[in-house]
Amino acid sequence: MLKLLKVLKRKSITLFYTIVNYLSKWNIPLTKNNYKILQLKNKYKGKRCFIIGNGPSLKPEDLEKLKDEYTFASNKIYKIFNETTWRPNFYMVVDPIVLEENVKDINLVEAGTKFTLNCYKHLFNADVYFNNNLYKKKRGSFSKNIMETLYSSGSVSYHLLQIANYMGFSEVYLLGHDYNFKGAVSKTKDLSFLKGSDNSQHYFNKDYIRADEKKPGQAPEEIYRGMEKAKYSYEAAGKIIYNSSRVTYLDVFKVKEFEKLF
Repeated sequence: MLKLLKVLKRKSITLFYTIVNYLSKWNIPLTKNNYKILQLKNKYKGKRCFIIGNGPSLKPEDLEKLKDEYTFASNKIYKIFNETTWRPNFYMVVDPIVLEENVKDINLVEAGTKFTLNCYKHLFNADVYFNNNLYKKKRGSFSKNIMETLYSSGSVSYHLLQIANYMGFSEVYLLGHDYNFKGAVSKTKDLSFLKGSDNSQHYFNKDYIRADEKKPGQAPEEIYRGMEKAKYSYEAAGKIIYNSSRVTYLDVFKVKEFEKLF
């Protein structure tokens, strides 16, 4: 009897989440978490925001200028907190290696709202959780309904671009997206000089990755395809993404000098 009850309990839980996922297609929240997501829909319609990368061109003084702007940040951005009073409005981690290797620090990050994926609930005490690649055959798609699912494309910034779009931001500026890692892809620039750059600095802090820490992998082609997909999705909605990184090899987006934004 006990075994039967356990089986029925598992089946009822599975059925419940099947219904939750089905209703999320229509932006109908059946859980507290999904209601939180719905509250974000078009909340910042027509406004601008900044998605902060962790490249070496990112400077604390730049972040000070963003204290009155809407900002998204990710991963180990907290490594720069001791040099600036700025804190992000929104923060996200989706890489399992980054999360597992730095779980204590990540759970202490100062940010307005924290995001991650449902599969990391046991690690990260976030405010909002998302399904990821709910439909595997659509991996690399650009989600217009993040209550249903987010899609991956090699970078946490791709997740943040989907979230910012859902929230209604019409102008998104990338900062600190240097794109200077080995194997980076470009359609207009010769990046062959990056082939031997394993020892070059890829982050704003030389101690960004500890000596005893596993390094997350890179998926340069997947990242590039995702950025192209994000660009087309924004443009189709009458929105735009600019690259305002001080140094960048990412050629997908129009460039706008950071200083001219203020």
